[in-house]
Formats: sequence, structure tokens, C-alpha cells
Amino acid sequence: MTPIFASAAIAVALLTGDGVVSAASAEPTGSAVVGIVPTVDVTAPLDLGSGDGVRRGGQATRIEFDSPGLNADVSAWYRLAYVDGGSRLQVFEHSATGVYGPDSVVVKSEKTAWTVANEAVGSKGGATVFPELPSWALVHTGNTNGPSAGLIFTLAYIDVLTSGALVGDLRVAGTGGISASGYVFIVNGVEVKVATALLAKPDVVFSPRPSKLIEHTTVVQSDDSPSPKVGQTVAAWLNVDGYEQAGRDAAKHPGDVAFVVVHEFRQALAWLCGRTGLATTCELVDRLADVTFTIPN
Repeated sequence: MTPIFASAAIAVALLTGDGVVSAASAEPTGSAVVGIVPTVDVTAPLDLGSGDGVRRGGQATRIEFDSPGLNADVSAWYRLAYVDGGSRLQVFEHSATGVYGPDSVVVKSEKTAWTVANEAVGSKGGATVFPELPSWALVHTGNTNGPSAGLIFTLAYIDVLTSGALVGDLRVAGTGGISASGYVFIVNGVEVKVATALLAKPDVVFSPRPSKLIEHTTVVQSDDSPSPKVGQTVAAWLNVDGYEQAGRDAAKHPGDVAFVVVHEFRQALAWLCGRTGLATTCELVDRLADVTFTIPN
């Protein structure tokens, strides 16, 4: 499949104050980061989120961990958030430590992502696996809350648990919650989040559904149900080969931003394997895809 790429024209329009963008409902997550200067800070267009003439803010923030030593060794992952009551679209390369406790929605999302990532990497013999989310792996989330960074948390944690930067110098943004099985569930505020993501100059944006802001979207045909059928392989269920091929096709157009719809974290990994061709990423995808589902005992 040949992927179709999102145009950077929307991001340019936002930076220059021009252009009209369409809207959908948004998910409140918190107020803007305090005390940290954004690298991009523009006025949000009207109607991003509901079509009611109200400005709604958004953030694209590079993931950083509580342990500073981790941050230099991972690729650039950007979590996306809707800012309740905000009016700016902002990109942050740094974020403050999270202010919400262990029972908050955002920390629960991190814990789920950590479990999914450990189960994925733990399929490799000799991997170091931590069953509980350690404090050093907490993501700096400032005062944003909500479940919608689950997918990008999962990918970033897989990066932490493997050697080297998982996708090299690729810049990856994404939205979508993560379930304990690895299924990526739909979240609100996709339009605000995508508009902000484009300002971070990513190579790819992952989302569980298309955005009205993106004229061209990569949609790989696959079963979008949250669980496979008995006797079905992961490769067949998720069309892993199709996502890898879409990533390889994207590599032929390195200056374009790809917008890719995914329903499961392994699809995102497969696309990233195809896009980068990196051994660690592709070996992990092959291992995860080579599973046949059976009736539980």
C-alpha cells in the first residue's frame, strides 16, 4: 500500500494566523504548563473542537522521564493534550514533573502502558523487565491529565526497555488511549491535538481515527476489533505486513508528515519498523507478530 501524506500547509497556516480548520469534540486535560517556555506558541484557531466559535488550546510535549539519564537515549516522542479553557497551541521540549497522584487517570495510563511495553519486550530472552512502574520511569506530565497519551507512553516505554533509540532520530507524535491488551482506543479532541502536533514538525502522527484537518491519511486495511479470533495470528489480525509496507513507502518521502490510523500498538511499531528499517524495532515486530491465538485454558 502506498501511504498518502498529510500536508504541512495546516501548520504553516497556524503559524501565520491564516487558514480555516474544521472541528470535533475535545477532551479536557488540564491547564497550560507553568514555568516552562514553549518552543512554539500560537493562537488557536476558532472552532477547534466543537464548531461553537470558542478557542481551545492544545499541547504537544516531548516525553521526558523522572530519570534524566533516560532522556538522552530515546527517540523523540510527543504526547498530545487538549488544554481546558486554553486559547494557545504550544509545543514543549520539556515538561514539569506530573502533579497528579497514583490514582489519577494519567498515571493509570502510564501504568497500563508500562505493563504493555514490558510484556512486549519481555518476549525477548534476557530482557530486563520491571513488573511495576518504577518512579524513575514516570513521565513528566505537568498538570495535564487524561488517558489519551497511552499509545505514545507505550512506544516510549518500549524505547526505554530496548537498547538505543528505538526509531533513531524520527520525531513521533500520537494520541490514543491504551488498554491492557494493547488495543488503542479512541479519544476526544483529535482535531486540537493534531493541529498542535503538526507544529512540532513530526515525521508521523498516530491516531485511532482520522482527523478532519488532514486531507490525506494512511489507512491500512485490518481487523479493527479489540481481540483476534481463535486460530488467527497477530500478523493476520493486525495486517502487520501492510503497516510495514506503508512505513517503507513513507521512507521514500522523508520530508512529508505521515498521518497513520492505528488500532493496536503493534501496528504503530510495524509502521515504524518499515519507516526506519532498524534491526531492534523490526526484530521486536517480527517476534510480536509470530503468535497464534488459542482458546485459554
